[in-house]
Amino acid sequence: MSIKDVEKWVNTAKKGSSVIYYTGNLSEDRCSAGVRFPKDVAVIPNAFAKQAEEGKIDFFQKRKTVMQKSATPTRPIFDYIARKI
Repeated sequence: MSIKDVEKWVNTAKKGSSVIYYTGNLSEDRCSAGVRFPKDVAVIPNAFAKQAEEGKIDFFQKRKTVMQKSATPTRPIFDYIARKI
């Protein structure tokens, strides 16, 4: 997905439609950009954030991994979702 794809989706999606724009752990992945992840890991999330600031979308998260009660839990993974409002 590119920035143009984000703009196209926002402009053509029907109210209530949603799209998963990122899967992972965005806060950790942003911190590891350029090390474990591409430097541009935040480009698409930032494009959606701009649309949210303009009041066109809402954000949601859905946990994909099971929560663990462990001394060494696995890294949580989420679907990051934008919904057209």
